[in-house]
Amino acid sequence: MKVVNRINTADANSQYINNVISSLSESHPMGLTVIQFIGDSEVKPEYSTVEKRSISNMNTVLVTDHSGIYEELKKEAAADDTVIYGTVEEAKVYIKYSHVLIIDGNLTIKFNNEKLNFSEDKIYLTDIDDNDSLDAKIYKKFLSDNHIDKYSFDSQTIEKLIRETNCIIPSQLIFHHSFTDNFSFRFNIWMSNLMAIVNLNGEIEKAEGICVSGKLERGIPESCRETVMCVKYIDSKISKRYDDKVSEVLQYFNKVFTAKLKNHIDKGHVSKDALIKEMKSIGIENIYYSALNKGDAGKLVLAYCFPPFNDTSGNVMAKRIFEAGDIVDVISNDMSRIRNKDNKLVNIMSHLLDSQLVLTGPQAFSSWTSIEEYIEGAFHKYKLYEQKYDEIYSRVMFPHSHFAAFAIKKENPDIKWVAEFSDPLYTDVSSNIRYAPIEDDDYIEMLKEYTGEEYSHLIDDNSFNVCEVIPFLYADELIFTNQYQMNYMIERFDEKIKALVISKAVISQHPTLPAEMYNIEKSFYRVNQQEINIAYFGNFYDTRGFRQIELVAKQLYEANINNFKIHVFTNLNKKTMTFYRQSDFKEYIEMNQYAPYFEFLNLTNLMDVLLIFDAETIGIKPYNPYVPSKLSDYRGSKSKIWAFTEKDSVLDLTDENNLYTVQQRDYYKYSEVFTQISNDIAKPLYNTANIKCLN
Repeated sequence: MKVVNRINTADANSQYINNVISSLSESHPMGLTVIQFIGDSEVKPEYSTVEKRSISNMNTVLVTDHSGIYEELKKEAAADDTVIYGTVEEAKVYIKYSHVLIIDGNLTIKFNNEKLNFSEDKIYLTDIDDNDSLDAKIYKKFLSDNHIDKYSFDSQTIEKLIRETNCIIPSQLIFHHSFTDNFSFRFNIWMSNLMAIVNLNGEIEKAEGICVSGKLERGIPESCRETVMCVKYIDSKISKRYDDKVSEVLQYFNKVFTAKLKNHIDKGHVSKDALIKEMKSIGIENIYYSALNKGDAGKLVLAYCFPPFNDTSGNVMAKRIFEAGDIVDVISNDMSRIRNKDNKLVNIMSHLLDSQLVLTGPQAFSSWTSIEEYIEGAFHKYKLYEQKYDEIYSRVMFPHSHFAAFAIKKENPDIKWVAEFSDPLYTDVSSNIRYAPIEDDDYIEMLKEYTGEEYSHLIDDNSFNVCEVIPFLYADELIFTNQYQMNYMIERFDEKIKALVISKAVISQHPTLPAEMYNIEKSFYRVNQQEINIAYFGNFYDTRGFRQIELVAKQLYEANINNFKIHVFTNLNKKTMTFYRQSDFKEYIEMNQYAPYFEFLNLTNLMDVLLIFDAETIGIKPYNPYVPSKLSDYRGSKSKIWAFTEKDSVLDLTDENNLYTVQQRDYYKYSEVFTQISNDIAKPLYNTANIKCLN
């Protein structure tokens, strides 16, 4: 099995750092050093002196911290054995050869070769014998397949590798874990093997002719305190600069041991709140809450797109969970083809997560194939655990979520269904009808039959239409972000349906996270603190783009204001950069790639002013049914919010201390509002050092 996952991958100079680390490692001739720890409850080692002497490149270090055993070992050990009084860590000083195997006094080793052939970039797995433990059975089954190359570097594979004293480790990797009395010998072995594997740059293969016999003591921590300390150790490794795959392996072992803590909670040994408080008090940063919450969810969230995939809809759903405070299960879909992954996003609501079930159906915005597979996958997962849930919550965008929720509601009419609409679904921002066909005549007929004579005429083959109609009819609660949105979405229906929707409607703008979450990820972006730093965060669309940013700069410049910089964080592309390079005001604009979510939150506090724009709907819609989702994130920032609005929109009518509004087409008022902001933050509008020569 080839291991290519490396440390220090986060830095541009990481390869240099790795090379320096390698150069500091002591080189040893090819061979094996066996370190055997003899505790006070164990028997003396039973090596065959003849067998050992037949191997030319091997030495044995016997170590004990028991004075009586030490004296006995000195008398009876073979002449070429090294006997020391101390710890395994101290015994590492006596390593003589390229590889090391660490065992306890209950084990013996059998060799079938006269010379040991090892490569310094490989970890070798021994065979085992005379061991009927569960761990040994798992390990034997793993080794029974001689084609180890077919295995990949993943959590489950690595766990099988380290379950027994089976890893013959390159000597330079043995120091990535320090044996300590704080842990059992068994846990020390687990971590020694694990840290060697995750720091290996080479291969893992089976050793021929080497067999470890005897049963290793169990040694897995039993008490709650011991287990917490094991989790703390693993957490300290997670905080190092590893690549994503290595981090996932370490998180897996975090989960394995945190699951043991859940047993203590279930047995009443400790409360969950007290345990979490203790873990935080000793500095554990990566608490695997889902293990502590296992089985506690009473609500099922259906979110086709959800963290760790970075998407506005998924992030808002995560914030909804945070806001509600209920422990939940989530059924989402793998979105890796169309969305970037940001593992930190789970921090929004990880403390409230029981299980997240990630389906692997096709990833698409509205294709019926992808919707159908999500329905089937989500319904199957629901049926496995249906007794847990008394509520389901679905949110669109994407339409998949409401379809899956309806399948569950149809199966179980007594379950509460809360359905949220982020924006109008049936029509887009330009008032064009969205259309994506339901490519299943039987499904359409089922819907018409289920809705009955009164409502069947509302059902057609347009998935966007159906995705509004079905929740309106059958959800128990409907969430809209603002009153205009609800009014706009129901205006196409008759009075009876309007009344039905209104009776179930809750108006709730997007949630805002607490201030401490704005410091989860520190941004190292630099600004000139003497200038008024303005920021725009978000994608550019047909109705909102670089031209609006340029217009702000133009209006300020023409009002004799020059002490500002607009920092844009967006989806940079050729079109946008062409506009920027051709702009007469580019000296006042700094273009940047879109920032990851938690870095974006941190950046908002670095700026003085945050720009936000209403969607442009004048002449397209009777009123503006949108509230920009970015507003909720801006509200948690310390900075001023400068909103460019449409008359009488929700944003235009919002009155908050930190919010300054100007209607988008009142260009002459831009400088007036900016002057007010300048006075409030006590920064000057003009600076002679910022005089620009515009061509």
